Parts: sequence; C-alpha cells; structure tokens
Amino acid sequence: MVSTPPTSTAEEKRAALRARLSGVAARDETAERYRRHANPYIARMLDGLGIDVHYVRGEGTRLYDGAGNEYLDFAGAYGALPFGHNPPQMWKAIRAVQESGEPSITLPSVLGASALLAERLASVAPGHLDQVWQCNSGAEAVEAALKLARAATGRRLVVSTRNSFHGKTLGALSATGRPRYQTPFGAPSAGFHHIPFGDPRALEQIFDEHPDDIAAFIVEPVQGEGGIVPAPPGYLATARELCTRYGAKLIVDEVQTGLGRTGRMFACEHHGVVPDIMPLAKALGGGMVPIGAVVFGQDSLTEDFGLRHTSTFGGNAFCSRVGVGAVDLLTADDQALVRQVARRGEYLLAGLREIAARHPELVADVRGQGLLLGVQFSDDPDLHARQGLFRSLADQEGLAGFLCGYLLRNEGIRLAPAYFANSVLRVEPPLNVTEADCDTLLGALDRGLDVIERGDSARFFAHLLLASERPAPREDDGQVSGVTRAERLRPRDGEPRWAFIAHPTDLASYESYDSRLQLPGEQVRVLFDRMNQCRNVDTAAAMLVGRCRVETDTGESSYGEIFALPYGAQRLLDMPSAKSAALVQEAVDDAVARGAQLVGLGAYTSVITANATALRDVPVPVTTGNAYTVAAAVDGLEEAARQQDIELGEACCVVLGGAGAIGLASSLLLAEKVGRLVLVGNPANRARSERRLAAALESVVGHLMQADDVPQAGSLARAVLRRTASGASAQDITAELVEQGLLTTSVDAEAVLPVGDLVLAATSTPDQLIQPELVKRDAAVCDVSQPPNVGPQLKAARPDLRVVAGGLVRMPGGRDLGIDFGVPSGVTYACTAETMIIAHRLHDPVVSHGDKLSVDLVRMLRDEARKLGYRLYLPTETDQEWQGGLTS
Repeated sequence: MVSTPPTSTAEEKRAALRARLSGVAARDETAERYRRHANPYIARMLDGLGIDVHYVRGEGTRLYDGAGNEYLDFAGAYGALPFGHNPPQMWKAIRAVQESGEPSITLPSVLGASALLAERLASVAPGHLDQVWQCNSGAEAVEAALKLARAATGRRLVVSTRNSFHGKTLGALSATGRPRYQTPFGAPSAGFHHIPFGDPRALEQIFDEHPDDIAAFIVEPVQGEGGIVPAPPGYLATARELCTRYGAKLIVDEVQTGLGRTGRMFACEHHGVVPDIMPLAKALGGGMVPIGAVVFGQDSLTEDFGLRHTSTFGGNAFCSRVGVGAVDLLTADDQALVRQVARRGEYLLAGLREIAARHPELVADVRGQGLLLGVQFSDDPDLHARQGLFRSLADQEGLAGFLCGYLLRNEGIRLAPAYFANSVLRVEPPLNVTEADCDTLLGALDRGLDVIERGDSARFFAHLLLASERPAPREDDGQVSGVTRAERLRPRDGEPRWAFIAHPTDLASYESYDSRLQLPGEQVRVLFDRMNQCRNVDTAAAMLVGRCRVETDTGESSYGEIFALPYGAQRLLDMPSAKSAALVQEAVDDAVARGAQLVGLGAYTSVITANATALRDVPVPVTTGNAYTVAAAVDGLEEAARQQDIELGEACCVVLGGAGAIGLASSLLLAEKVGRLVLVGNPANRARSERRLAAALESVVGHLMQADDVPQAGSLARAVLRRTASGASAQDITAELVEQGLLTTSVDAEAVLPVGDLVLAATSTPDQLIQPELVKRDAAVCDVSQPPNVGPQLKAARPDLRVVAGGLVRMPGGRDLGIDFGVPSGVTYACTAETMIIAHRLHDPVVSHGDKLSVDLVRMLRDEARKLGYRLYLPTETDQEWQGGLTS
C-alpha cells in the first residue's frame, strides 16, 4: 500500500514545506502571547517538539498556517473532528439557529432543541437506553454517569481500570487510572478502586470482595490515552454479567469511541454488550462546538439525579442543534459514513502493519479499531545502539512525540502521541478521511521511520534548529545505510548491576553525544535545551545513553547502565540547589527501579548533591567516584613528575580546590611525598574558603602525624614527623609549617601557580583556570576537574609542560565500553571506574560519600583497581586527536 514512490508533485510539496518552515526562528506574536498568558508549560512542550504551529484556516482534513503551508490532519483533535474542519453541514446547522432567532439559553423552561437531540440519540443508542442528559464536555458526562450510578444503587464504590482516562474533573480524574495525574490534585477521592484492564479474573475478584458495595464499573471499550488498547474479546461481556449479577451499573465510556469512531455507531456494539450508562462527547459537537451527553436507561434515573444534577449551559439550543446535525450526518443513508469508517479503518490498519513489517525493530505493535489506531514503538534502547538521541528517546518513550514534530515540519502530516503512553503514535483522522489521505500518511510515516532507522539524527532534528544552524544534507540522504547494531545486552543471572549518572561537562562532550548530528557542541546544547522543554512528567530526568558489560582481568563481569542529565555543568550550577538535587534524585531512583544494585555519580552530580548526602531513601549504595578519582589523580601527577624528572621530595605542589573532597584527600597523599604544599580555595567566598582551607591544613598535619610508615617522605612529611617525635602539638606544627612556607593556603590561583612544580586541578568550577602564562616552566600538571580546568591552548602554547588527565583510566584489557563519553576508546573516567570496581564488592560495599574521604578507602580502591585490570591513562601517539585538552 505504500510501496509506490511518491509523485513528483508530492515530493515538490514536501520540499517546499521544508524550505518555508523556519524551525526555531523567532516565535510569532500569537505563540508568544499564548506562552505569556495562556499556558507557558504547554507552550514550551509544543516548542520543544517542534509542533508549535499556529493554524489560521481549516478545511476538511487540511489545516493551513499563516505562511500558507498545508497540513494533513491525522490527529483529529483526539476524535472531536468527525467531519474534519469547518464541515459545511455543521455551518448549515449554525446558520439555521441564527436565521430562526431561536434563543439558546432559556433555563428554566422546556428545551426544544435539547429534547430533539435526546430523541435522536435515543433512537440510535443500543438496547433500552432512551434517556439523555446533556452537558458541555466528556468529563462532565463522566461526572454525571458516576452520580447516576451512585444515586440509582445507593452505593459509593466505583471500579475502573489502570491506565484508563475518563476526564480531568475531580470525579472523572478519580476514575482515571493514572496516579501521576491524580496526586497533585488530591485524587482519587474516596470510593474509587482501580484494577488491571482486560483482566476478567481481577474484575471477578473485586466483585467477590465487595458484593454489596460497588455502584459501577466504568470502562473504555478502547483505552485511548492508555495507548489505543482495545478490550479483549469477552471482557465487556464478563463485565456486563458481573454488573447484572451484583446489582452494579456498567458504564461504558464512549466519549472518544462513540458515534462512529470504531466503525460501529458505538464501540460496545462490537462486543454485543448494552451498558447501563454511556457517556458521549467529542464527535457529538461535529468538530464545531463543545457538547457532551450521557445516554442511559430509565432504570438508572432517580428523582435525586433528575432534580439535583442540572447545568446552566447543558442542553443549550446552539450546541444542541449542531449535535442534531452531527447525528443526522452519521445516520444518513443507513449510517453510510460509519460503514465507510469500518472499511477505511481496515485499509489503514493493513497499511500500518505493512510499515511495521518493514521496520520490525522500530515498531513493536499496531492495534486499534476503525479510525482509532495506535502505532507502538519499541522502547528497547538496544535497537537504537550507537545512535545517540534515538537511543535515549526510545528508552524514554519519546520517539513518537519527536516523530510527530518531524512529520509535521518535513511532511506536513499532523499526528499526536497517546496521552499516557508516549511510545504510541495515535492515528485518529476525521471519519471522512479519504483513501488517498491514508496513502499520504502511510508514505510519510514510512519515510520518517527510514530516517530513524538510518540513525540520521541530523535530518530528524534539523527542524528544531534555526535555518542558519542546520547541518548540510548528508550525501546519503534518502538512502538506507547500514547501522551498526551492538549486542543486545541483558544482565546475566547473578551478575552485579550498577548505574552511573553523568551529564555533558563541556561543549565537546555535547558534540560527542551524537556525532551524526554534525553539529558543534553549542548547537547540540541548544537542541538539548529545546528537547528538555517537552520532557513528559512520566519519564525520567536522565536519558539512558548506554548499556555495557565490563569484563575484568580476573574473569569477573558486571552489567551497567549509563544515564545522562540533559544539562551542562554551568546550567546545573545556576539552578536552585533543590531543583538540581531533585534531578539527580529522580535519576538515581529511576536507575534503582531498573535494577541497579549500586549507583555512581559523575561530574557535577556529586557536587550538587553535596557528595551524595542530599539524596534520600536510596535503598542501594551510592558512590561519588571521588575516592578512585583521588587515586588516579595522585598516580597521574606522580607519573607526570617522573616524566619531567621532578624530584617529588623537594617539589612545590599546588592543589587547586584543596579544601574540596577530592582536593583534600589528594593533598593528604601528596603531603607524604612532596616538599611543599599549597592549597588553593575558591575566591568567590573568601571568608568561607579561608575557614575551609585552615581546616584542611590541620587535616594534612593530623594525617602526617598519624602516619605509621612514610617510605618516600618528602621535606614536608619529614618536618612533621620530626616535630611529632619531639612532642609538639598539631596546632604548633601547623603554625611552624606555615611560617616556613612548607604548608600554605591561598584563594588566588594566579598568584601561586607560577611557583608550582606540580599542579593538581580538582575544582568544581567550569572555568579554565590554568592559563599558559601562569604555569612554571617544565612543570607537571594533572587535571581531574570536569569540565577541565586545563584548556586545549595549554598544549599548543606550552610544549615544555607535561599535562595528564588524572581523571581518566584505561579499562581492563583496553576494552571499549561502546559508549561515547568523549574520551578515547578503551578509556573511562575514574569516577565511572569506581562504580565498576565497587560492583564486585556488593557483599561488602565501601563507597565514597560526603566531604571526608578516607585515605584507606583510596588505597583500597587503588589496589582493587589494579587487581581487576584498571590502569592509569597515559596517551599514546594514536590518542593525539582527542581534543579533551588534557594530553600533551
């Protein structure tokens, strides 16, 4: 059905659309007004997905924006467009109201138009349903249905299903089976119980447990927002039998499925079931007016409901006349339009299944009834291995939403994901959609999936960038090229499972995240920011960017999942601390929910959680990665000193960030070997820094005084040991060392860097503090900061220096993780390696936590790492192309 190549005319239209759309060019006045005064949250989501189009005209299945671009509407306002946009028959009904002068709102009185609509609905309703109450929306119809059932039975308990959607007023929301949407509003109210959808045994059990309490069971014949999931055969019949047996009311919610959507006038007719109460809306308004109704039998009507549940606007003449016109159009010629829906639905379903067969790794299922269809995408990130953003979106159920943006901006096709199931693409066109329209949709969807399958993220996300920022089209554009698939990793039985939380640290790491974007880091950051605007509340704060299995030299293995927050270092620092910590907490909680037995924090995720102390109620160990980072930093600096022929025992060592967790622990170890130590703090808060630095000096002296064996003691350690032997106090020793210049502090890095034979950078600032003109000649520099404190210009300007990346280590056997961290192949960050190392000690986990790092822990992890096969990263000639700024 979709194998025929598109005509040149169709291709020309798509090309013209792509040329005319301006991506994220300045918002028009209407969009900005909407953002400021209507709903900023929805505005940001629409902008993030690239579907923030302002339509100025609609006709049938077509919409048009202010620039004249044409869009084929397969979203259909969630079923509220039975006859498309501006159907002439509905305008005829509206004009008739105007011409007759009929008053619209005349309560209290007999409502003639309302009575006529009620008669029309009763004539087409199944079975004995001959009573109609009118309102303004589907949610109000559900509210009325619940009240009808409770009044008729004298009971209060309402049973509904999980993942159901019944509306957003308090009663309807209480029946809705999605806690995330209920909790902020105090729902569900008392008297509601949710069971699995489509499970007859669960339904029988709840009736057995509450035989005299249940007022109603409310159910959708097709769960719409829950992912376009039809009720299985026999399920509604079982519900009917149980409700009858126990004296409860069966409410079949036909707000979305009713009035022709599924190829029958009402979806319950597919099951041969007549409900007691049936809410309607959406299609009843003919795509023009808001209206709802409840159809029910006289056995559900009570005086309490009839006299005490009324509506000022419900049953108004204007909407009722349109409703009559809609019902007349649906029933004309023996329901010819409804019968056409059945045929068109079969055609479209067959076409979608053909597409699914061509893209089996992308499309997990196609399902639905009539013209309410769903295309479910796989959420297995392994199916999108080595594809950057596609992999993350698959894991977060985001592919459907962003595919909607791509199809809208590149193909002129309007679709929407399901509300509660973001991995499901909802296909819900007007009922009078043509076969040619269906072919257009099928061809566009097939091409969109080709783009994803090729991993062509540059093309897929281009519409989210300014036209001037978009990458040039790839030479293979439009051709399917092989995409390397990684092994579909799964944890083995008994294998340690860990997770690591990180984030882009600088523009280079943004760029490395998805090389196929062909974008510089700054533009990738802009793209990330836009995409993060539309993060669904049900998805995790962090993106799953990779899975890996680590094989050690001892023959052990562990299984890990890597997550990345979509924010750079500076963005995290600029956030309110509570917000940034909450993002990490959410990411950690999600990792644990996925099975992690240990979670590691990377880069600023440690900083913003106060070295994991701000995290709450985490049932597994959390490690900051700081201890093994210290071990790698000290080893790296010592190796750099050896290569520079620097004698450690007399060398002056400057530690940037000397009062921080990593800087202080590194200083304790370095103090054993160097001649002089300068601890540098943050000048932004001088008073606080000076207090912390003073405490750090005491810690250094205390450590050296308690050291039992310092075989390579430098001048500093020897001085402390001599004074300790003479009985001097720590306070006196500290004062003497400061006076002698062997142990000093500063908050001015520029002033002390020129005296450092050794420089260790371990700060939490994203600035490049170590400028070429500041460093002493022939010095050794080790940078463990992320983002680096050393810039790439240092290598070019100062070839006399030896600069090493103390925060990097080689994996056991140099094995590549298959995850692009922006580091050379076979190399990882020391903080990540710490998580991998501790994974083999889950029987007795010892983690980095808090501001104080145990030197014993550092040494233990160093020994464990060496045993498992981790080694200090020392660049070779083949690594020189790496632009991390830390090689020389």
